[in-house]
Amino acid sequence: MNSATHIMVTPVLFSGLICAIVAAAFTDVRSSRIPNWLTFSLAGFGVGVHSFSDGWSGFWFSVEGLILGIICLLVFYANGGMGAGDVKFLGGIGAVVGSPAVLQVFLLTALLGGVYAVAMMMYMGGGQYAWNRVITFFTTLLVMRRVPRAQIASGGEPKLRYALVIGLGTLLAQTFTWYDLF
Repeated sequence: MNSATHIMVTPVLFSGLICAIVAAAFTDVRSSRIPNWLTFSLAGFGVGVHSFSDGWSGFWFSVEGLILGIICLLVFYANGGMGAGDVKFLGGIGAVVGSPAVLQVFLLTALLGGVYAVAMMMYMGGGQYAWNRVITFFTTLLVMRRVPRAQIASGGEPKLRYALVIGLGTLLAQTFTWYDLF
């Protein structure tokens, strides 16, 4: 069986995915954490359902998505740009949607995350502040040839709640897939 048959799964998988997205967004906004029970349950759910419905090919399809989802955000976690819960959450989503779709989720999440970060900077310090931070980021990237290490959120800077963005990226990617737009 090829992975194209797994684009967006079944109503059972979609229902579980929606429940996990809502729960992750809620807990991330409330406590700045995405709990392990949620991320591990989502990953197990994806692997289990795919394995049950498609045997070994479904198992490997799901495990590839899990691993790729984790790999996509690992660099950002290592540089202090996001928490481990976000990384595990994208891995769990990858277990449900598979490796081709988790790349789409990651790309849309990255675009939405950039818009979210700039909007938060504008909210906190205005347009000039946001512009200066963006210029500093790209200047550091070009001159030093590395991604600047993220500043730890202090009392003056809000902590980004990335589960919201990952969830929205997931839903957009699945919508684009359903309508053959992506």
